[in-house]
Amino acid sequence: MHRAKKYETVIGMVLEDMSADFSKELIQSVLNAIPDNKNIRLVVLAGKYDHGDGPYSERAYKIVYNSIFQLSELCDIDGLIVHLGSVQSRKGEMIVEKQLERFKSTPKVFIAIDAEDLTTVNYDNETGIREAVDSLVNVSGLTKICMLGGRDDNKDAQIRKNIFARCLKDNGISFTEKNYIDSTMSVNSRDKADMLLDANPDVQAIFCVNDAVAKGLYEAMEDRGLVAGKDILVFGFDNTRMAGEMIPSLSSIGLADCTLGQKALELLLAKLNGEDVTSALVPTRLYGRESMPHEMYVYTPMEMLNIDKKFIYRMFDDCFYRYKSEPVSRESVDLKRLFFEFMSRMLVAMKRRYMSSEEFDKICVLIDKFFEKGAMYYTDAVKLIKSTEKIQHTMNMHQKSAAANIMINRLFLRMKDKAILSLSEQNIREHESFLSGREKLQQFLIDGTVYAGSGQDHLDNVIRRIDQLGIKNAALFMFEEPVMCDTKSHSMFPDHIMLRSVIKQGEMYILPKERQNGLVSEMFSRPELPSKCRGFVVLPVFYSDLIYGLFLCELTKDIYNRGEYLAVQLGRTIYLNDELPIIKLANTDMLTGLFNRRYFYNYLTGEHARAFHLLYLDIDNFKAINDTFGHNVGDDVLVRTTQLIKAQFPGATIARLGGDEFAVIDEDHSSDEIQQICRLLETQTASEFSKYGCGTALSIGVSFAEGTVNDIDKLIQQSDAMMYEMKKQHHGSMNIS
Repeated sequence: MHRAKKYETVIGMVLEDMSADFSKELIQSVLNAIPDNKNIRLVVLAGKYDHGDGPYSERAYKIVYNSIFQLSELCDIDGLIVHLGSVQSRKGEMIVEKQLERFKSTPKVFIAIDAEDLTTVNYDNETGIREAVDSLVNVSGLTKICMLGGRDDNKDAQIRKNIFARCLKDNGISFTEKNYIDSTMSVNSRDKADMLLDANPDVQAIFCVNDAVAKGLYEAMEDRGLVAGKDILVFGFDNTRMAGEMIPSLSSIGLADCTLGQKALELLLAKLNGEDVTSALVPTRLYGRESMPHEMYVYTPMEMLNIDKKFIYRMFDDCFYRYKSEPVSRESVDLKRLFFEFMSRMLVAMKRRYMSSEEFDKICVLIDKFFEKGAMYYTDAVKLIKSTEKIQHTMNMHQKSAAANIMINRLFLRMKDKAILSLSEQNIREHESFLSGREKLQQFLIDGTVYAGSGQDHLDNVIRRIDQLGIKNAALFMFEEPVMCDTKSHSMFPDHIMLRSVIKQGEMYILPKERQNGLVSEMFSRPELPSKCRGFVVLPVFYSDLIYGLFLCELTKDIYNRGEYLAVQLGRTIYLNDELPIIKLANTDMLTGLFNRRYFYNYLTGEHARAFHLLYLDIDNFKAINDTFGHNVGDDVLVRTTQLIKAQFPGATIARLGGDEFAVIDEDHSSDEIQQICRLLETQTASEFSKYGCGTALSIGVSFAEGTVNDIDKLIQQSDAMMYEMKKQHHGSMNIS
């Protein structure tokens, strides 16, 4: 058995639903905050929020998916970051209690949870909400303001509602229940948005509890011919990338300086160093966009003429506001410094009222490099255009030299062109990546499904092809036998798990058998994992309630978007290549769980070293049960009959041949014993079903074979003939026609 050598710090991150934009950015902010000089590995355990309603199949899927949470208890983890803002309050409390009980000595930081005795990181919701409400009332003069809120079981949603009501009251505006409606806090909030608009046809502004809800509001407004920012001012919360990509772009309240993930990791690392830490509130601010114009900075000619370093960096923070939460490695270009270089030169030219052609060319090179190195990743297009237009307008107002003015405007035009080109190239790359990923997945599904060889051959074939999924860095762990999901069990997973294959920088490595086996508790510290990856997400590989293993994938934008889908397809492919469940499915009667006719005939064609009795059983007057009481009762009779037969023949091979016909192959009893068992079984069934008054009983015929069966039908006919003789006796004694 392989034992992992622990050589780094493992930070676990427990949260619900990685597909939500807030979750993606929370994970990424923790990942970005890991210092370059720290040997830290982040492992994300993300489940699924179960609303408690919806179709059974969807809920069953989530229940199995959430088995991933057990790993937070089973695996060696040095510290935990826990975000449970999406779970029901009582469920969240239970998870917190379990985490505290299991990890009493493990440092933990909780995000967005209200608990005095825990180390927490929360939004300072009030700073951003108050800024937005003050702007609506005191700047825009609006008085009819509503809120599309969240669930009663979400504490953050309720805090935001209360703060919003208080801010309105402080501005002399009453808050009534008519002005508020709750939602699921997801993009599927269109119906609640319609209800809010119907109840408030004269609404001037709407506060959405998060950015996802605003998407549903946009859909409702579009159908009514209403435009955000023109007919109704709209602002959201969380300032996710979704906000900048919406049309019109959504104004949103976000973190002012430090992200929740950054602060949580900072506190956790301090705890790991033995320091005393206290809970933190992270201030928020309003990021104005098209849906609700709001200016945070005003650029004055005097500030520009002074060419102050802090002022230029403030320009950068306004235009590329996400950059401050990103780490700058030694290998990457410092975009903030690069922005300072070309912007300071432009300001110098403005002050001198002169720019040479050589200086113009140098600034062009700097601008090109700035956007080539990914500046657009840290902003959204509308925000950049609005911010640069403000700077350009202020420069033009001061600049009196026509030649310098033309050159400066050409530089601003170049910035816009490069920004558009950068976004276009990014979209093309993403589209090409999507098409390539789809083709790779299709080829994997084709190549990974085979119809010859043993089950182990099939499984090996799948494992050897997972690099076709297009993942750059990953590891596939598999259990020796599939695990049946049992969320009530404290430890559903076994102690050991096999690391079957690893993908490093796109290259596939199959581990030899002697190196595969290891402890589940040590799986995140296995030295075979891609060492250059700072973060992984653990995806369960399962089909129905059978969990085959765990898929560790590097945290990338691609995995955020399609990692779960890839794991689902991997689980389906393994299931289709696992001969045991397929054979069981093909050979089992779905109602009774007995073998079916197909298996029964295949079984009798085999060679039997021992003699056996074949019993052929039929339920008397079964049709009358169905006709009188319905097929549901008929099904109950079949299931109960199965139970009675299995109780009398516990070691036998039993099959349902179809309808109300059963067969038993018994190798353990003599002829006399068989006769006694049959009489007892007939008595039991007659007594069991006498309540229906249909004369329901069991007729049984018995034949004998000394080993290999040459003529199955002849043997069955012998049992069948004896069974009908018994049925005649039943009919005669019971006067049944």
